[in-house]
Amino acid sequence: MSNIDEKINQLHEIVTPFDDFEDEALLDEIQGNIIKAHGRNHSVHLFLQFTGDPDLVKQGISQFTHKYITSALAQAEDGKRYRQNQTVPSKIFGNLFFTAAGYQYLGYDPTQISNDPSFLKGMKHPDVNSQLGDDVQQWEAGFQQEIHALVLLAGDKRVGPRTEEAKQLERKDPKKLRKQPFLLAQQIETIKEELQIIAKVVHEDIGYVLRSSETGEEIEHFGFRDGVSQPLFLKRDIDREREESDFSQWDPRAPLSLVLSKDPLGEKEESYGSFLVYRKLEQNVKGWKKDVEALAEKLKGSEKAEPALAGAYTMGRFQDGTPVVLEDKPNSQISHENNFNYAQDPQGQKCPFQSHSRKVNPRGESKNLDEEKMNRIVRRGINYGPLPSEEPETDAGLLFLCFQANLETQFNLMQQHWCNQRNFLRPDMGTDAVIGVEKKEVDANGNLVAVTESYKWPTKWGEAGQTQADFSHWVTMKGGEYFFAPSMSFLKSFLPEPRRDIVFRGEPKQEIQAAKDKINELRDYQARNWAIGLHGDTLEPDDFLNFFNQRHLEFEFYLLNQVQLGDSDAYDRNIRTLTRYIKDVRNKEIEESEYKIAELKEYQELNWAIGFDGETIQPDQFVRFFGERHLPFQFYVQNKTLSLGDQSAYNQNIDTLNDYISFLKD
Repeated sequence: MSNIDEKINQLHEIVTPFDDFEDEALLDEIQGNIIKAHGRNHSVHLFLQFTGDPDLVKQGISQFTHKYITSALAQAEDGKRYRQNQTVPSKIFGNLFFTAAGYQYLGYDPTQISNDPSFLKGMKHPDVNSQLGDDVQQWEAGFQQEIHALVLLAGDKRVGPRTEEAKQLERKDPKKLRKQPFLLAQQIETIKEELQIIAKVVHEDIGYVLRSSETGEEIEHFGFRDGVSQPLFLKRDIDREREESDFSQWDPRAPLSLVLSKDPLGEKEESYGSFLVYRKLEQNVKGWKKDVEALAEKLKGSEKAEPALAGAYTMGRFQDGTPVVLEDKPNSQISHENNFNYAQDPQGQKCPFQSHSRKVNPRGESKNLDEEKMNRIVRRGINYGPLPSEEPETDAGLLFLCFQANLETQFNLMQQHWCNQRNFLRPDMGTDAVIGVEKKEVDANGNLVAVTESYKWPTKWGEAGQTQADFSHWVTMKGGEYFFAPSMSFLKSFLPEPRRDIVFRGEPKQEIQAAKDKINELRDYQARNWAIGLHGDTLEPDDFLNFFNQRHLEFEFYLLNQVQLGDSDAYDRNIRTLTRYIKDVRNKEIEESEYKIAELKEYQELNWAIGFDGETIQPDQFVRFFGERHLPFQFYVQNKTLSLGDQSAYNQNIDTLNDYISFLKD
């Protein structure tokens, strides 16, 4: 067994970059978002069906990967910069996943990736539908088509040095939080155009992170804290957890083998990927709320109804995160508590056996604890649709994503044998009250309605005695699929990686023109069969070599006089190098200009000053950006000490940048 395999299988706390580089090779080879969530507030999920020649599709995959896909190493580096208040690159976060059908389209036998029948058949196959309790007829149309790949793209509001300020304002207003950032929306359209060459988009989901207006913590549509009790892999996350817990009742750490699976198509010893489950879960907020209130009335006896406790019985925690096995009411002191198990509640008198969190994480109740902990999944869900305050009945809920090393022993086991089974943990306790039935049934009038189930609930928290009461399943599965997250080396293997360390001198337009002039000079020298690289008489470096060296570009010599070096193909190779260089400079400049457009739109929405900092009256980043490119700039500053320009300045500057981008594309 290799050293990397030992690390994967043992409990090993990954140390992120800038602290210790022992795990750098592994982090650089796996995609981001697997061992640590990407952390962005907004995401777009594009479901693809490949089109055209498979070899051209492969090249397009590598080109797309080089430009957009984020490794775990790059994610960790960005996270470190963010925590240190350093500038984080403006790129959006990206993942790319393939289905078994996708691998087959590309010419690979999907059994190389996994022999798991669910992965090979796909989630909409009748056998898998039956296994998971789904009904594909209730799925959205896009999910009923053949899906080859999933592109996940994520981003935040980005407004330069005031990014954190803008994000805090966003968190205080759920309507703003739901609004997609301009940078992400803008780049998604560009990406869709680029993807048209190799695939068509058969379905698209747009997600956003819901946050509590009181605490700012992540919640889901029924109002409960989300992402609680995740497996932990990174030393930084584990150390933070240790500040609150001694791990005596529950140890959240996990070996990487819980989530990573060897990628046989990767090119390195560290080539690992992960299996992804994607399920679009529609939540009927209005129906849920009414049912919780009805359950509270049923359980109140002679006392006041407690909807918060009734809801906690179904979920296993109160909305603030307080475990119902520990308290009968929300308690902010333990709302983050994770160091507990159910040994103190063997009869389900505090936390019913049908509660969601007890079903999906029994904490040692189902069998050997070490075995059971390897059934855990790594959740990466995000919300979609109208806000919970609107009490939506349809078209809102959770885009459920989870990573694991083994579909059969992790998600599938959890859904089929734990959540969907009435007799899991104790006989006739019922299915998971939240996700035990994720499809509707047809009523006497031919309408699709929520499935209602009868459960036994604690009559009084912590005491013997149960009350029989109905509760309906308000979560409906609207479509999904199984994917594999390939290693970075596999994704990049079809095309060489382009230059990233672009070094140029002066203003970009002038630089592009200077490179074009050098190409024309090279063609002139080629026609005359003159030496390039060194002067033919003095053997001193010539202007070509100096130009290339100043920009860190590879140069091919061609000499025939005192020294014979290279051949006549050097002209064409150098011309190709400059052509790629022009393209790289152009693309980098377009990317930075598009980022500035997105920033201007964010500033416009917030009515913030541009041109001068509103407080210090010093030239801001916009003035510098426009000035460096000799572009005209319109100011807008309105405060107690200065009044300059008007709100039309935003659009005028945006138009200037759009014209500049058009020039670059010509």
